[in-house]
Amino acid sequence: MPSSLWRQSLADFQHAVETRSTPGCGAAAAVNGCLGLSLVLKGVRLHRGEPQADRQRLVAEGDALQRALAEAVDDDAAAFAKYLEAQRLPSDTDAESNQRESALNEARDASIRIPLAAAERCQKALELAVEALSLTSRAMRSDTLAGATMLRAALDALLIGIEANLEALPDQGKRRELEIRCGELRDSAQAQCQRLGLAG
Repeated sequence: MPSSLWRQSLADFQHAVETRSTPGCGAAAAVNGCLGLSLVLKGVRLHRGEPQADRQRLVAEGDALQRALAEAVDDDAAAFAKYLEAQRLPSDTDAESNQRESALNEARDASIRIPLAAAERCQKALELAVEALSLTSRAMRSDTLAGATMLRAALDALLIGIEANLEALPDQGKRRELEIRCGELRDSAQAQCQRLGLAG
């Protein structure tokens, strides 16, 4: 990637998602997760009540999650670009074929590892939203709930992309392990949303 997607205008990013191979669903979902977390953190930051120490802790935790999710936007787009590059490598000789297969495997692993980490951060952000709700003024709780809904959607979108990439994973045991992890993240996200009073 020549530069961070975060340096683009919102309109340019939307246009790129719609018209180019990359950024794809992982990057778009991670952006959605960032915005959802921002809505959750807004209510915590702007609330003037007590306890202040709890709010400061949540903001610090949320900021760390936010940075990680923001990095995932560029990382996911870069991983997908490398996968497309690997597909275009020549395979006329044994050496070229081996090099191409190695590059494809490396890019495939990244295309699973990066969005999975982002999905796990969305799940952590949903846990944070549950705790944040009681530390948010009543007038801003709709932001918290809307943010949690966006985080759930981001997590689901990330898992859809991961599961599509798992189909090409040759290691059946690793594939099953990752499928189980995806299911655990979905179940946890549903549980957190239920705790927030959001429909499953």
